[in-house]
Amino acid sequence: MLLVTTVKGPGTAEVGTVARYQATAFNQSSPGAEDLARINWEVRCDGVRVSRSLAAGPTLDVPIAPEFAGRTLLVMPFANSPTEKVSVRTAVAGQEQQIAEPARVAVSVDGRRYSAQINDGPSFFVGSDVRYQSRRGLMNTSPGPDIYSPENYREQFGFWADIITPTAICESNGSFHCLNTYDRAAFTFGFFQDAAHEPDDNFVLLLRRFLLLEAARFYFPDLTLLNGHVAQKTPGGTVQLEDSSSSEGLMNYLNPDPDAVGQQEAEVAAKFVHWAGNNPENRATQVAFTIEQQRLKYANYAQRYDLDGAEDSICIVVADIRHQGRAQSSVIEQALTADDPLDALLEIGSKTYAARIETLRQEIGKMTAAGILGHHSYSLANRDFVLD
Repeated sequence: MLLVTTVKGPGTAEVGTVARYQATAFNQSSPGAEDLARINWEVRCDGVRVSRSLAAGPTLDVPIAPEFAGRTLLVMPFANSPTEKVSVRTAVAGQEQQIAEPARVAVSVDGRRYSAQINDGPSFFVGSDVRYQSRRGLMNTSPGPDIYSPENYREQFGFWADIITPTAICESNGSFHCLNTYDRAAFTFGFFQDAAHEPDDNFVLLLRRFLLLEAARFYFPDLTLLNGHVAQKTPGGTVQLEDSSSSEGLMNYLNPDPDAVGQQEAEVAAKFVHWAGNNPENRATQVAFTIEQQRLKYANYAQRYDLDGAEDSICIVVADIRHQGRAQSSVIEQALTADDPLDALLEIGSKTYAARIETLRQEIGKMTAAGILGHHSYSLANRDFVLD
Protein backbone atom coordinates (compact mmCIF):
# COMPACT_ATOMS: atom_id res chain seq x y z
CA MET A 1 0.00 0.00 0.00
CA LEU A 2 1.28 3.42 -0.96
CA LEU A 3 1.76 5.75 2.00
CA VAL A 4 2.62 9.43 1.90
CA THR A 5 5.62 10.34 4.04
CA THR A 6 6.07 14.02 3.13
CA VAL A 7 3.68 16.74 2.05
CA LYS A 8 4.37 20.33 1.04
CA GLY A 9 2.12 23.38 1.09
CA PRO A 10 2.03 27.06 2.08
CA GLY A 11 2.58 28.13 5.67
CA THR A 12 0.29 31.14 5.15
CA ALA A 13 -2.57 31.99 2.82
CA GLU A 14 -5.03 34.78 2.16
CA VAL A 15 -8.80 34.61 1.75
CA GLY A 16 -9.80 34.42 -1.91
CA THR A 17 -6.68 32.58 -3.03
CA VAL A 18 -6.17 28.88 -3.74
CA ALA A 19 -3.58 26.99 -1.70
CA ARG A 20 -1.91 24.00 -3.37
CA TYR A 21 -0.69 20.97 -1.42
CA GLN A 22 1.53 18.28 -2.88
CA ALA A 23 2.43 14.82 -1.64
CA THR A 24 6.16 14.69 -2.37
CA ALA A 25 7.60 11.54 -0.77
CA PHE A 26 6.30 8.02 -0.27
CA ASN A 27 7.12 4.66 1.25
CA GLN A 28 7.81 3.44 -2.31
CA SER A 29 10.56 4.86 -4.50
CA SER A 30 8.62 5.00 -7.77
CA PRO A 31 4.87 4.77 -7.17
CA GLY A 32 2.66 4.14 -10.18
CA ALA A 33 0.02 6.50 -11.49
CA GLU A 34 -2.84 4.30 -10.24
CA ASP A 35 -1.47 4.27 -6.70
CA LEU A 36 -0.92 8.02 -6.75
CA ALA A 37 -4.48 8.57 -7.94
CA ARG A 38 -5.81 6.78 -4.84
CA ILE A 39 -4.35 9.30 -2.37
CA ASN A 40 -7.02 10.80 -0.11
CA TRP A 41 -6.94 14.17 1.63
CA GLU A 42 -8.51 15.69 4.73
CA VAL A 43 -8.65 19.40 5.53
CA ARG A 44 -9.43 20.67 9.02
CA CYS A 45 -10.01 24.24 10.14
CA ASP A 46 -9.33 24.86 13.82
CA GLY A 47 -9.83 21.15 14.42
CA VAL A 48 -13.07 20.86 12.41
CA ARG A 49 -13.04 18.68 9.32
CA VAL A 50 -14.12 20.89 6.44
CA SER A 51 -13.46 18.41 3.64
CA ARG A 52 -12.38 14.86 3.00
CA SER A 53 -11.52 14.10 -0.63
CA LEU A 54 -11.30 10.44 -1.66
CA ALA A 55 -9.00 9.32 -4.48
CA ALA A 56 -8.07 12.94 -5.19
CA GLY A 57 -4.50 12.19 -6.26
CA PRO A 58 -1.13 13.57 -5.15
CA THR A 59 -2.15 17.25 -5.44
CA LEU A 60 -4.94 19.11 -3.68
CA ASP A 61 -6.06 22.67 -4.35
CA VAL A 62 -7.91 24.28 -1.42
CA PRO A 63 -9.89 27.48 -2.02
CA ILE A 64 -9.34 29.74 0.98
CA ALA A 65 -12.88 30.64 2.03
CA PRO A 66 -13.82 33.75 4.07
CA GLU A 67 -14.72 31.62 7.09
CA PHE A 68 -11.06 30.51 7.31
CA ALA A 69 -9.85 34.05 8.09
CA GLY A 70 -7.84 34.17 11.30
CA ARG A 71 -7.89 30.38 11.60
CA THR A 72 -5.45 27.55 10.92
CA LEU A 73 -5.86 24.85 8.32
CA LEU A 74 -4.44 21.37 8.79
CA VAL A 75 -4.07 19.52 5.49
CA MET A 76 -3.30 15.79 5.49
CA PRO A 77 -2.89 13.28 2.65
CA PHE A 78 -3.58 9.68 3.64
CA ALA A 79 -4.30 6.12 2.55
CA ASN A 80 -6.39 4.75 5.44
CA SER A 81 -6.64 7.52 8.03
CA PRO A 82 -5.17 11.03 8.27
CA THR A 83 -2.40 11.82 10.73
CA GLU A 84 -0.84 15.09 11.85
CA LYS A 85 2.57 13.42 11.44
CA VAL A 86 2.15 13.90 7.69
CA SER A 87 0.50 17.29 7.35
CA VAL A 88 0.86 20.98 6.57
CA ARG A 89 -0.41 23.80 8.78
CA THR A 90 -1.51 26.95 6.99
CA ALA A 91 -2.29 30.13 8.89
CA VAL A 92 -4.96 32.15 7.07
CA ALA A 93 -4.54 35.91 7.25
CA GLY A 94 -7.32 38.14 8.51
CA GLN A 95 -9.58 38.51 11.50
CA GLU A 96 -13.08 37.32 12.30
CA GLN A 97 -15.64 40.07 11.85
CA GLN A 98 -17.46 41.11 14.98
CA ILE A 99 -21.24 41.03 15.15
CA ALA A 100 -22.71 44.30 16.41
CA GLU A 101 -26.08 42.90 17.45
CA PRO A 102 -26.73 39.16 17.85
CA ALA A 103 -30.04 37.57 16.96
CA ARG A 104 -32.94 38.28 19.30
CA VAL A 105 -35.78 35.83 18.88
CA ALA A 106 -39.43 36.63 19.59
CA VAL A 107 -41.57 33.49 19.45
CA SER A 108 -45.35 33.57 18.97
CA VAL A 109 -47.80 30.67 19.14
CA ASP A 110 -51.12 30.33 17.34
CA GLY A 111 -52.70 27.06 18.38
CA ARG A 112 -50.01 24.55 17.49
CA ARG A 113 -48.20 26.78 14.99
CA TYR A 114 -44.98 28.44 16.13
CA SER A 115 -43.74 31.56 14.38
CA ALA A 116 -40.88 33.92 15.19
CA GLN A 117 -39.20 37.22 14.43
CA ILE A 118 -35.46 37.86 14.42
CA ASN A 119 -34.50 41.36 15.62
CA ASP A 120 -37.95 42.77 14.79
CA GLY A 121 -37.78 41.44 11.24
CA PRO A 122 -40.68 39.84 9.37
CA SER A 123 -42.49 36.94 11.01
CA PHE A 124 -41.78 33.45 9.67
CA PHE A 125 -43.07 29.95 10.32
CA VAL A 126 -40.89 27.83 12.63
CA GLY A 127 -42.86 24.62 12.98
CA SER A 128 -45.99 22.88 14.20
CA ASP A 129 -46.22 21.30 17.64
CA VAL A 130 -46.76 17.58 16.98
CA ARG A 131 -46.88 14.38 19.02
CA TYR A 132 -44.84 11.28 18.21
CA GLN A 133 -45.37 8.34 20.54
CA SER A 134 -44.60 9.73 24.03
CA ARG A 135 -42.74 12.79 22.72
CA ARG A 136 -43.66 16.25 21.49
CA GLY A 137 -41.74 18.63 19.34
CA LEU A 138 -41.72 20.86 16.28
CA MET A 139 -42.07 19.81 12.65
CA ASN A 140 -41.44 22.01 9.64
CA THR A 141 -41.79 20.41 6.22
CA SER A 142 -42.99 23.57 4.46
CA PRO A 143 -41.23 24.55 1.23
CA GLY A 144 -38.95 27.55 1.45
CA PRO A 145 -37.87 30.18 -1.08
CA ASP A 146 -34.87 27.99 -1.90
CA ILE A 147 -35.01 24.23 -2.27
CA TYR A 148 -32.34 21.78 -3.31
CA SER A 149 -32.08 21.47 -7.11
CA PRO A 150 -29.23 19.33 -8.49
CA GLU A 151 -28.77 21.54 -11.55
CA ASN A 152 -27.56 24.31 -9.24
CA TYR A 153 -24.70 22.15 -7.97
CA ARG A 154 -23.62 19.96 -10.91
CA GLU A 155 -20.85 22.33 -11.96
CA GLN A 156 -19.26 22.03 -8.53
CA PHE A 157 -20.05 18.42 -7.62
CA GLY A 158 -20.79 16.66 -10.88
CA PHE A 159 -22.91 13.50 -10.78
CA TRP A 160 -22.96 13.52 -6.97
CA ALA A 161 -25.41 16.42 -7.11
CA ASP A 162 -27.85 14.00 -8.76
CA ILE A 163 -27.00 10.93 -6.67
CA ILE A 164 -28.22 12.56 -3.45
CA THR A 165 -31.43 13.93 -4.98
CA PRO A 166 -33.86 10.99 -4.46
CA THR A 167 -33.06 10.73 -0.76
CA ALA A 168 -33.20 14.53 -0.36
CA ILE A 169 -36.70 14.53 -1.87
CA CYS A 170 -37.76 11.65 0.40
CA GLU A 171 -36.39 13.37 3.49
CA SER A 172 -37.45 16.98 3.01
CA ASN A 173 -38.75 17.65 -0.53
CA GLY A 174 -35.46 19.51 -0.84
CA SER A 175 -36.24 22.05 1.92
CA PHE A 176 -33.08 23.43 3.48
CA HIS A 177 -34.99 24.41 6.64
CA CYS A 178 -36.77 21.08 7.19
CA LEU A 179 -37.01 20.53 10.94
CA ASN A 180 -37.92 17.73 13.36
CA THR A 181 -37.55 17.94 17.13
CA TYR A 182 -40.16 15.34 18.14
CA ASP A 183 -38.29 12.02 18.16
CA ARG A 184 -35.40 10.43 20.03
CA ALA A 185 -32.82 12.30 17.96
CA ALA A 186 -33.93 15.52 19.75
CA PHE A 187 -33.06 17.68 16.75
CA THR A 188 -32.99 16.81 13.05
CA PHE A 189 -32.37 19.53 10.49
CA GLY A 190 -31.69 20.36 6.88
CA PHE A 191 -32.52 19.13 3.41
CA PHE A 192 -30.90 15.76 4.13
CA GLN A 193 -32.30 15.56 7.67
CA ASP A 194 -29.15 15.13 9.76
CA ALA A 195 -29.86 14.04 13.34
CA ALA A 196 -28.14 15.15 16.54
CA HIS A 197 -28.19 11.91 18.53
CA GLU A 198 -25.20 10.23 16.87
CA PRO A 199 -21.83 11.43 18.23
CA ASP A 200 -19.18 12.42 15.72
CA ASP A 201 -21.65 12.07 12.87
CA ASN A 202 -24.48 13.72 10.94
CA PHE A 203 -25.81 16.92 12.57
CA VAL A 204 -22.96 17.10 15.07
CA LEU A 205 -20.45 17.32 12.22
CA LEU A 206 -22.68 19.70 10.27
CA LEU A 207 -23.04 22.04 13.25
CA ARG A 208 -19.27 22.16 13.66
CA ARG A 209 -19.09 23.34 10.05
CA PHE A 210 -21.88 25.86 10.61
CA LEU A 211 -19.97 27.35 13.54
CA LEU A 212 -17.11 28.28 11.21
CA LEU A 213 -19.42 30.54 9.21
CA GLU A 214 -19.46 34.25 9.88
CA ALA A 215 -23.22 34.22 10.51
CA ALA A 216 -22.79 31.73 13.36
CA ARG A 217 -21.78 34.58 15.66
CA PHE A 218 -25.05 36.35 14.84
CA TYR A 219 -27.32 33.37 15.40
CA PHE A 220 -25.44 31.53 18.14
CA PRO A 221 -23.04 33.86 19.96
CA ASP A 222 -23.08 31.49 22.93
CA LEU A 223 -21.70 28.58 20.89
CA THR A 224 -18.08 28.14 19.92
CA LEU A 225 -15.58 25.47 18.95
CA LEU A 226 -13.31 23.93 21.56
CA ASN A 227 -10.65 21.56 20.23
CA GLY A 228 -12.81 20.94 17.20
CA HIS A 229 -15.97 20.20 19.21
CA VAL A 230 -19.15 22.20 19.83
CA ALA A 231 -19.03 24.08 23.13
CA GLN A 232 -21.17 26.61 24.98
CA LYS A 233 -20.01 29.82 26.62
CA THR A 234 -21.51 30.04 30.09
CA PRO A 235 -20.97 32.37 33.09
CA GLY A 236 -18.93 29.58 34.66
CA GLY A 237 -16.73 29.06 31.59
CA THR A 238 -16.82 27.26 28.26
CA VAL A 239 -18.50 23.84 28.41
CA GLN A 240 -17.96 21.23 25.71
CA LEU A 241 -21.32 19.81 24.59
CA GLU A 242 -20.26 16.78 22.56
CA ASP A 243 -17.36 14.43 22.01
CA SER A 244 -16.59 11.22 20.16
CA SER A 245 -18.68 9.12 22.54
CA SER A 246 -21.73 11.28 23.31
CA SER A 247 -23.79 14.17 21.97
CA GLU A 248 -26.11 14.28 24.98
CA GLY A 249 -25.00 17.75 26.07
CA LEU A 250 -25.68 19.14 22.60
CA MET A 251 -29.07 17.41 22.44
CA ASN A 252 -29.99 19.01 25.78
CA TYR A 253 -28.94 22.43 24.46
CA LEU A 254 -31.01 22.02 21.28
CA ASN A 255 -34.05 20.43 22.91
CA PRO A 256 -34.05 20.27 26.74
CA ASP A 257 -37.56 18.82 27.15
CA PRO A 258 -38.65 15.87 24.96
CA ASP A 259 -42.20 16.00 26.36
CA ALA A 260 -43.06 19.57 25.39
CA VAL A 261 -42.03 22.44 23.14
CA GLY A 262 -40.08 24.71 25.46
CA GLN A 263 -38.73 28.21 24.93
CA GLN A 264 -35.15 27.08 24.31
CA GLU A 265 -36.24 24.52 21.75
CA ALA A 266 -38.44 27.05 19.93
CA GLU A 267 -35.74 29.74 19.86
CA VAL A 268 -33.03 27.35 18.65
CA ALA A 269 -35.35 26.00 15.96
CA ALA A 270 -36.24 29.53 14.87
CA LYS A 271 -32.60 30.48 14.49
CA PHE A 272 -31.80 27.48 12.33
CA VAL A 273 -34.89 27.91 10.14
CA HIS A 274 -34.13 31.61 9.62
CA TRP A 275 -30.43 30.94 9.01
CA ALA A 276 -31.11 28.37 6.29
CA GLY A 277 -33.73 30.53 4.64
CA ASN A 278 -31.72 33.74 4.61
CA ASN A 279 -28.08 32.75 4.26
CA PRO A 280 -26.63 31.22 1.05
CA GLU A 281 -23.52 30.06 2.92
CA ASN A 282 -25.68 27.94 5.22
CA ARG A 283 -27.30 26.20 2.25
CA ALA A 284 -23.99 25.78 0.45
CA THR A 285 -22.53 24.23 3.59
CA GLN A 286 -25.43 21.78 3.82
CA VAL A 287 -24.86 20.63 0.24
CA ALA A 288 -21.07 20.37 0.43
CA PHE A 289 -21.28 18.51 3.74
CA THR A 290 -23.95 16.10 2.50
CA ILE A 291 -22.07 15.19 -0.66
CA GLU A 292 -18.82 14.73 1.25
CA GLN A 293 -20.53 12.49 3.79
CA GLN A 294 -22.33 10.46 1.16
CA ARG A 295 -19.11 9.90 -0.80
CA LEU A 296 -17.54 8.46 2.34
CA LYS A 297 -20.58 6.30 3.06
CA TYR A 298 -20.91 5.03 -0.50
CA ALA A 299 -17.32 3.82 -0.33
CA ASN A 300 -18.19 1.93 2.85
CA TYR A 301 -21.38 0.53 1.33
CA ALA A 302 -19.49 -0.62 -1.75
CA GLN A 303 -17.13 -2.64 0.44
CA ARG A 304 -19.86 -3.90 2.79
CA TYR A 305 -22.32 -4.99 0.10
CA ASP A 306 -19.97 -5.72 -2.82
CA LEU A 307 -21.27 -2.80 -4.90
CA ASP A 308 -18.12 -2.37 -6.98
CA GLY A 309 -19.52 -2.05 -10.49
CA ALA A 310 -23.14 -1.76 -9.33
CA GLU A 311 -25.46 0.51 -11.29
CA ASP A 312 -26.26 3.94 -9.92
CA SER A 313 -29.92 3.27 -9.04
CA ILE A 314 -29.06 0.22 -6.93
CA CYS A 315 -26.45 2.22 -5.02
CA ILE A 316 -28.96 5.02 -4.39
CA VAL A 317 -31.51 2.65 -2.87
CA VAL A 318 -28.93 0.91 -0.67
CA ALA A 319 -27.77 4.30 0.61
CA ASP A 320 -31.36 5.42 1.19
CA ILE A 321 -32.13 2.29 3.23
CA ARG A 322 -29.06 2.88 5.35
CA HIS A 323 -29.77 6.61 5.73
CA GLN A 324 -33.28 5.96 7.03
CA GLY A 325 -32.23 2.79 8.87
CA ARG A 326 -35.20 0.77 7.67
CA ALA A 327 -33.44 -2.61 7.31
CA GLN A 328 -30.50 -4.61 8.59
CA SER A 329 -27.56 -5.46 6.38
CA SER A 330 -28.65 -9.08 6.01
CA VAL A 331 -31.91 -7.91 4.39
CA ILE A 332 -30.00 -5.67 1.98
CA GLU A 333 -27.62 -8.49 1.10
CA GLN A 334 -30.48 -10.87 0.36
CA ALA A 335 -32.20 -8.32 -1.90
CA LEU A 336 -29.00 -7.81 -3.87
CA THR A 337 -29.00 -11.51 -4.86
CA ALA A 338 -32.51 -11.32 -6.37
CA ASP A 339 -33.15 -11.60 -10.12
CA ASP A 340 -34.19 -7.94 -10.05
CA PRO A 341 -32.12 -6.43 -7.22
CA LEU A 342 -33.43 -2.89 -7.74
CA ASP A 343 -37.05 -3.95 -7.34
CA ALA A 344 -36.16 -6.20 -4.39
CA LEU A 345 -34.40 -3.33 -2.65
CA LEU A 346 -37.37 -1.04 -3.26
CA GLU A 347 -39.66 -3.58 -1.63
CA ILE A 348 -37.75 -3.42 1.65
CA GLY A 349 -39.96 -1.68 4.20
CA SER A 350 -42.69 -1.09 1.61
CA LYS A 351 -45.51 -1.81 4.06
CA THR A 352 -44.24 0.39 6.88
CA TYR A 353 -42.79 3.16 4.71
CA ALA A 354 -45.04 2.96 1.67
CA ALA A 355 -45.13 6.72 0.96
CA ARG A 356 -41.38 7.16 1.20
CA ILE A 357 -40.61 4.18 -1.00
CA GLU A 358 -43.14 5.29 -3.60
CA THR A 359 -41.44 8.70 -3.65
CA LEU A 360 -38.05 7.03 -4.00
CA ARG A 361 -39.31 4.82 -6.83
CA GLN A 362 -40.83 7.80 -8.64
CA GLU A 363 -37.71 9.96 -8.33
CA ILE A 364 -35.47 7.19 -9.63
CA GLY A 365 -37.93 6.57 -12.46
CA LYS A 366 -38.04 10.25 -13.44
CA MET A 367 -34.26 10.58 -13.37
CA THR A 368 -33.84 7.39 -15.39
CA ALA A 369 -36.35 8.57 -18.00
CA ALA A 370 -34.48 11.87 -18.20
CA GLY A 371 -31.24 10.03 -18.92
CA ILE A 372 -29.59 11.14 -15.68
CA LEU A 373 -29.53 7.67 -14.13
CA GLY A 374 -28.75 4.41 -15.87
CA HIS A 375 -25.38 5.35 -17.33
CA HIS A 376 -23.06 5.20 -14.31
CA SER A 377 -21.73 2.48 -12.04
CA TYR A 378 -19.81 2.72 -8.80
CA SER A 379 -16.04 2.18 -8.92
CA LEU A 380 -14.48 1.26 -5.60
CA ALA A 381 -10.99 1.95 -6.95
CA ASN A 382 -11.98 5.48 -7.92
CA ARG A 383 -14.29 5.98 -4.91
CA ASP A 384 -16.64 7.51 -7.45
CA PHE A 385 -19.25 6.84 -10.11
CA VAL A 386 -17.91 6.26 -13.62
CA LEU A 387 -19.64 6.19 -16.98
CA ASP A 388 -20.48 2.70 -18.20
